[in-house]
Amino acid sequence: QEGAFLLMGLRSLQRSRYLALGLAIACLLHLLTHEDAGFAPSCSAHPKSQQLSARAAWGSEPLLPAVREAAEEMAGLKDWTDSAAAIAASSGMNMSEAELCLAKAFGWSTWLAVGRAEYLKPALPSPQNLSLALAWLRSAPLSLSPEELRSAIQTSPKAFLQNPARAYAESVRTAPEEFQDPSEFRKLVLRCPMVLELSWNCGFSCSAACSRCWCPALHRIKGETLEALKL
Repeated sequence: QEGAFLLMGLRSLQRSRYLALGLAIACLLHLLTHEDAGFAPSCSAHPKSQQLSARAAWGSEPLLPAVREAAEEMAGLKDWTDSAAAIAASSGMNMSEAELCLAKAFGWSTWLAVGRAEYLKPALPSPQNLSLALAWLRSAPLSLSPEELRSAIQTSPKAFLQNPARAYAESVRTAPEEFQDPSEFRKLVLRCPMVLELSWNCGFSCSAACSRCWCPALHRIKGETLEALKL
């Protein structure tokens, strides 16, 4: 009987270790896929500061050879290069900056950071879809200039490069009433591009979707707005 209890205890300890490992992996993935350590998005819209923070977070140039090698192994190097060239041409970035944004937007930086895990295999960008996304961003309702486009993509690559039209619709639909007017929302996007990642509004009755919810982000968004008005 004592042996049975001991065996049960060992099995329970093993399950606890697996649970702890799972939680650690989940936390790591959250940190890797969210540039801000907190729930609310960062509203920094200064291009130079975004460029520096992007390089610090993604490892800058050393990341790119590994990405290109992996893309070539997937027979997708031309799509990768063409996609980066489209971003560079539309936003004024150089090719390395454009590739870094692609790496973040399509999961390559996270995949490499966790040792090329099979369950996180990244997607190859489609030059055709990316060109459509960039054309949409340059037209109404956002009508972003090359400099504005550069700032937005460097701040929130996934939202602005994967399907910005859908991200825009979901963000406007869930935004507080004061930001739902297209002209007001455009002003907000220019100040805080990461609002395009927000697609939920719990109404301050938390529903455990904080990373994409307007409520925890609202205080910082309004704070940035007030600071801008004082200048």
